[in-house]
Amino acid sequence: MNLVTGICRELASEAGREVDHLRVRALDSICFLTYRCTSMCRTCNIWQRQDGGDEMSCAQWLEACAKLSMYGVRSFEIFGGDALLRKDAIFEVTRCCREQGIATYFPTNANLCDRETVRQLIAAGLGTVYLSLDDIEEANDQVRGVPGAFAKVRDALENFVELRGGGELPHIVVCTTLSDLNFRNLPRLIEFLEHYPVNAIYPRPLGQFSRANVEASGLDGKLPEPYFASSDGASHLISSSDLGAMYRMIDEIKKKKTRIYVNWRPYYSTTDDTFLRGEYPLRKCRIATTVVTVNPNGDVVPCPFFRSYVLGNLRCSELEEIWGNAKHRMFLTAQQKGNLAICRNCNACSYYTSLPETFRYYAQRALERIGLYHPGKF
Repeated sequence: MNLVTGICRELASEAGREVDHLRVRALDSICFLTYRCTSMCRTCNIWQRQDGGDEMSCAQWLEACAKLSMYGVRSFEIFGGDALLRKDAIFEVTRCCREQGIATYFPTNANLCDRETVRQLIAAGLGTVYLSLDDIEEANDQVRGVPGAFAKVRDALENFVELRGGGELPHIVVCTTLSDLNFRNLPRLIEFLEHYPVNAIYPRPLGQFSRANVEASGLDGKLPEPYFASSDGASHLISSSDLGAMYRMIDEIKKKKTRIYVNWRPYYSTTDDTFLRGEYPLRKCRIATTVVTVNPNGDVVPCPFFRSYVLGNLRCSELEEIWGNAKHRMFLTAQQKGNLAICRNCNACSYYTSLPETFRYYAQRALERIGLYHPGKF
């Protein structure tokens, strides 16, 4: 009954998003407190951005939070770079969101997430922490590009578990990006996490953007700047010789029925081309219509990868005046006509699916349980 209730609730939520997608009405937000980062990941290049930029003060972020709440935005993803480089703002922003009834989600590499920081995040009312972990021990550090990265995540995990005590919040989710650097080791990562009361593990397909697609996606004189791109000059997509091994590995994990929920949902909207070439089928983007992206300086953009295509700024305008304006509509028209080639490399759409895609996902899962459906080749 709980499963049926959960499915019905999610379908109802997706139906609501469909309505707001058509209305171009924002539901959620991704807010970059900073672009600066303390990791040097081989599968992400945001840390290579040299511009610290004009970052909003804590007071300005609190004002922006109030504007998002007044508009009706229901969630605030505290994003970076490493958002803990903004300890002058992150705790107050989290507390403000809680007071405004906005759910908070915080992805972190844990490099700056010491025990006192965990205590303050819990006290501020953080809803969900996403701990980024790609492997265990030194293998993780090699992917993240920083010695001791694994130990920092492990310590943060233990502190969140201890300091939240018997409380349910924050939910603890571990996110891992599967690439040729680490996919073989996912079973041992899950085995390590089984010792902790982690709420979920989210394996994510690698995002990798073609330079040709980036250069073919100019709009109003602005090119996209995707940060899910190799920073070491090499592709880390799965090779054709390893693809079968990855499918078999996933199949074995699913058969073991681990104690921790492993969310494979993004993999149901992927194809071989996703893993071999980093390409997805083009679809109408629900991020560009229902998810506000706010840059560190308060600029509002329709896509996290188009930071220079500015619709307006929350420091001087209300979101109602920005979201859905003429410039925004021009972006949506270009995206929906397939004129932004970068969308072929974007894995974010697998997290914000259409209502028909959600129906199809649950139908596939039901058929899979009775042996009548095999997603991909696993």
